[in-house]
Formats: sequence, C-alpha cells, structure tokens
Amino acid sequence: MSMKHAKKTLASLLLGSSLCASSMAQATDLNLVFLANEEDQEYDAALVFKNYVESRTGGDVNVNIFAGAQLCGSANECFEAMQAGIVDLYTATAGGVASIYPPIQGLDIPYAFPDDRAAMNMLTDPQFTGFLRDEILDASNDGIRLMSMTQTGGWRNIVNGKREIRTPGDAEGLRFRTIESEIQQLMVREMGASPTPLPWLEVYTGLQTGVVDGTLNSISDITNMNFQEVIKYMTMDNHAYMAAMWLMGNQKFQSLTPEQQRIVADGAAMMATVQFGIQPRKELEAYRKWQEAGGEIYTPTEEEMEEFRALAVPVREWYLDNFGEDGKNFLEAFESARERAQERADADRNSVLG
Repeated sequence: MSMKHAKKTLASLLLGSSLCASSMAQATDLNLVFLANEEDQEYDAALVFKNYVESRTGGDVNVNIFAGAQLCGSANECFEAMQAGIVDLYTATAGGVASIYPPIQGLDIPYAFPDDRAAMNMLTDPQFTGFLRDEILDASNDGIRLMSMTQTGGWRNIVNGKREIRTPGDAEGLRFRTIESEIQQLMVREMGASPTPLPWLEVYTGLQTGVVDGTLNSISDITNMNFQEVIKYMTMDNHAYMAAMWLMGNQKFQSLTPEQQRIVADGAAMMATVQFGIQPRKELEAYRKWQEAGGEIYTPTEEEMEEFRALAVPVREWYLDNFGEDGKNFLEAFESARERAQERADADRNSVLG
C-alpha cells in the first residue's frame, strides 16, 4: 500500500471523528495497527488497550484500531507510516523489527527459549526490554519506541507429510518451507534437509503438490491455514518462540502528557499480558482440529532433544560472525535475561512445591 493511499484511507476512516462535539475534537488520536485479522490475539489485545487508555484518560486519548493492511501492508511500510505519523502503534515479530534493528534476529536462534514460563519472564524482563528499547530508539534515530514484548502464535515445531521425525537425522532429504531467514534456513540445512522459501499464501499448495514436504510453524498457524489436510506428522521440538513487540512512534509518545504516557505504557503492558494468555486457549481448538484430521504428534525424549539443541551451536556462531559486536551485546543481554527468568521461575516453583 502506498503512503498516498494510506493517507486517503486514514482520512476516510477518521472522518466521523472530525464531526464530533468540540470536546471530543480535542482528543488525541492513537492509530493502532496489526496486520493479522480479528481472529488473532492481537485484536483482543488491542481492544483491551483501547478500553484501558480511553477510560483512564477520560476520553482525552482515543484509540483507533486498524486490522489488516488498511494503513500499511508490511513491516517496512508500517515503520515508514510510523515515521510519517500515520501509524502510532504497531506490532511486529523479530523478523519485522530486524529491518530497523538487525541484531534482534538473535531471538530466533533455535532452542533459545527454555519453556513457556521462562519465555514469558524473559520477554517481560525490565533490564532486557530496557536494553532493547534503547537499541531500537538508537537504530531508528529516536523514531520508534519499544512499548512491550509478548508472543504471537506460540512455539514453532517441525511438521511434515512424509514421516515421523524423532531426531534431526530423520529430516534428512526432506524439503521444508522456510521464511526468508538465514537463521531458519541454516537450522534446516544442519538437519540435512533443504530449505525452500515460499510466500505464506503459497504454502498449502506447496505442501499439496510436493514442492515442499513440511514446514516450521506453530499449531495455530497450521490449522488456521488448514495445513492439517495435507500434512500429518508433528514433532514438538519447540525450536522457536514467536516473540512479538508492540512499538510506538516516539514523536507521538513524547507529545502526550506525562500522565497519558504512563497510561499508554501500562496499557501496552496489558496488551502483552493478554497475548500471553490468549494463545494457549486458542491452541486447544487448533490441536483438536489437528487430531480430528488424523495428525500425529511426537514429543522427543530428553536424549533426542539434546540432538536438536545441538543444531543451535552453528547457528549461534553464524549469528556472531555476521552481527559482530552488536550481536555479541544483544546475546549477552538476552542470555542474562534467560538466566534471571529461569531463576525466577525456579524460585516460584520451589515455593509452591515447598
């Protein structure tokens, strides 16, 4: 979508607000964008944010929600729209944010997140989010501010239509659909398989026709696209946790009063909490669809998982070779957050267990 088209769309969608009473005309508008549809957890999070901000500011801040490609159609377009003041809040994955801060691809190094509890602690760790906030502000020339981190889609797993995969060696010779990510493609090569980048909307046909044998996706992504109709085997290796970031145009954030800034920051934290909670609930229906279609699920043993985790070693080395000092600094902050997250989870678990 062109910037000109986005501006026309915004003008037409917001026409009604310009006709409101003069008291409402003074309200500050925040245009919140996510590229998924209203079935995704981003929509639930956006509704909570809208209610929280509007009610806590007494209507002085108004939140307009735009699902899909109404104001922008890709991460790059959305970041440009943020810089232009058309989009105020936008959620992106690590892959999207990499267009402005490349080292964040370290979030996708396989098996970097230990489990759900640690992952949530890591992505809400104040020191880690503070580090990333500074890095993204610096990389965007103070244009884009990280508000909160969460997840979108849960865990990526290895799924295919040919055979059960218990160890990396079982994937040898298979063709896996990947995103345009060197990290994901390198992991596939390390298994002895072939990475095949395909646009998302072509994956079903690719699986159906044998262009690819499998894919690396979450259960929600799989059943949302009905891949269970053409693939059968899922290996629960949890190689990637689909982190997401809520970002805000820094100029708009700085234009708010200190009290409004606090409310918006708290609302963004609530969005993250909502997404953490809703995804596991949505997965219940996804797993039901998978099993009804005859899909099989294999959970590797601890010994088998050690073989999978070994795939991360060359990927991590590649990352450090390619991102240098910036990559080293990112991994130090990330891995320190993982240690704190695990300590926090262990302490709470031990308290429950007595």
